[in-house]
Amino acid sequence: MQAITTVTQKGQITLPKSLRELVNIDLFDKVIVKLGKGYLRVEPTKDILDLAGKYRAKKGQSALKARELMEREYTRV
Repeated sequence: MQAITTVTQKGQITLPKSLRELVNIDLFDKVIVKLGKGYLRVEPTKDILDLAGKYRAKKGQSALKARELMEREYTRV
């Protein structure tokens, strides 16, 4: 599937809803734009804030340990 969209004077484009739905990109989600040979690729990605509240320190364990666990499992882009 493909779509034609316009680049605004601010350099912005609109991703058509039908394409966003196919790859599960919701409003305010983060995307990564990669440069290929003569093309741009747009992919959904996660923000570090999406992990907020996902990890909790075990009883008797410090919040610092929970943060270390989160940082080990989070992939930076």
